[in-house]
Amino acid sequence: MRTTGGRLPIMRRIASLFHSIGFVLGFALMILMILTLSAGVCTRYVFNRPLFWTDEFARILLIWSIFIGAALGFRKGSPIDHIRMDFFVSLLPLRLREIADRVAWGVTVFFCLTIVVLGVSFFIQTISIRTAALEISRGYIYISLPIFAIISLVFLFDLWKHR
Repeated sequence: MRTTGGRLPIMRRIASLFHSIGFVLGFALMILMILTLSAGVCTRYVFNRPLFWTDEFARILLIWSIFIGAALGFRKGSPIDHIRMDFFVSLLPLRLREIADRVAWGVTVFFCLTIVVLGVSFFIQTISIRTAALEISRGYIYISLPIFAIISLVFLFDLWKHR
């Protein structure tokens, strides 16, 4: 890793910031989801007066935590590493392995760019549609797609730059 004057390169700093924010956000979302579901169960079975919004809110929290966790999995050295299927690639000669890695990286970047475009489109299409229980914009759910893809792209470019 190259540094200038003892400072990390800008991409590495941005990736580190996204990782820190994503990790804290993911942890907070999981805690909030557990508390929400516990409140729903408690009010339903102990007090026999269910809170109507807990299932929908927990579902939104689950969607967000999945996409935040998936984005964090793209960070090299992250405690949350994606499983890599490389049995057949590991059998290839070194030069072909490097080519396969570059192709896989390119396909992943293309996938993330596609998700950004589609996620923004879904967000725009659903911004005026309200959820049933909470009556909040469905856009808040679909904005998680481009956020996931942008964070993933930052991690991917940081990985590519520091190979």
